[in-house]
Amino acid sequence: MPDPIIPAIAAQAATHLADLQELLQNLGLHARLLTQGERLPCLRVINPEAATLFEVIAAAPKDGQWLFWWSWAEPIVEVSQPATAAARIRHVLATARPSVA
Repeated sequence: MPDPIIPAIAAQAATHLADLQELLQNLGLHARLLTQGERLPCLRVINPEAATLFEVIAAAPKDGQWLFWWSWAEPIVEVSQPATAAARIRHVLATARPSVA
């Protein structure tokens, strides 16, 4: 059974994700903060141009450092760099655009 989520950790994660959510929305992505009972909050990010392109982003500490995380448990970047995280997420969720000849 997983360890219970500490409320202060969940609140801090939600704060970091809310900051990222605003940046992602400014980049044209849809982002929704999800809170699920005994789990850490996460951010569901969708490309509105292709709704099948989505990602679930987390914020959690590792070795005393807060990071944004991909759903496959790979770190994106420190939470102190939300603009970099938003740019990387946007890149991953980008649709291919036809080249102009």
